[in-house]
Amino acid sequence: MRVSADRCLTSVGGEVRLNKLILKTALITLACVLALALLLFGVFSLFVPSVMVSLTDKLGMESACARYSAAVYEKSGAIDDLAVAVERNYGAGRYEAAAEYGAELLQRDDFDSYSAARDADSEGNTFSYAQYAAGIVSVSQYYSGDTDAAVRTAFDACGIAFPRNNAAVYLIDAAMNVRADAAVCRVLLTRLQELESRLSPSAGEDSKYISVWIDQLDAFCAG
Repeated sequence: MRVSADRCLTSVGGEVRLNKLILKTALITLACVLALALLLFGVFSLFVPSVMVSLTDKLGMESACARYSAAVYEKSGAIDDLAVAVERNYGAGRYEAAAEYGAELLQRDDFDSYSAARDADSEGNTFSYAQYAAGIVSVSQYYSGDTDAAVRTAFDACGIAFPRNNAAVYLIDAAMNVRADAAVCRVLLTRLQELESRLSPSAGEDSKYISVWIDQLDAFCAG
């Protein structure tokens, strides 16, 4: 009887040691897999950020995707990558980054030709890419606390015209409808009135369009 009991204890002890060995091996394997994953993550982040843009985009990680899109531009220097970085950072609410890269985008020598190409690819849309880009850069500057730069960016893009969906409209919407910022709206109202006085008598639709926004801002500021 005692021999049988000893054999039983020995068998149980052996199983425990075996289970411990299996568990230890599994943990070591898991640690190796995690280390390899972290290594690959670091390699792709540093050397192939475009892969991380695709991955984080598919996972819905907007902020991370925006950061990697900026890294793609830093690596390539291409204007299309810069435009993507601006748009993704703006969409992710990373307004300081969008303002920084956006200012660089608007100042590039090839911005006009790039905008024309984007417009050609988007035939039928009611906005120009140049106005859209300046608009989101202006709003990003405003949300980042640089109101003067925001106003300057928006109205520089308009020049002496007021086309549909222009950069100033983006800023007006942000100040009036999103932030309800009466102080900035008064500044924008003054700038619109000044621009209206400079519009050509043959401005036509521009004159009608700017009048609509002047009336809205005037009512908002009065209320």
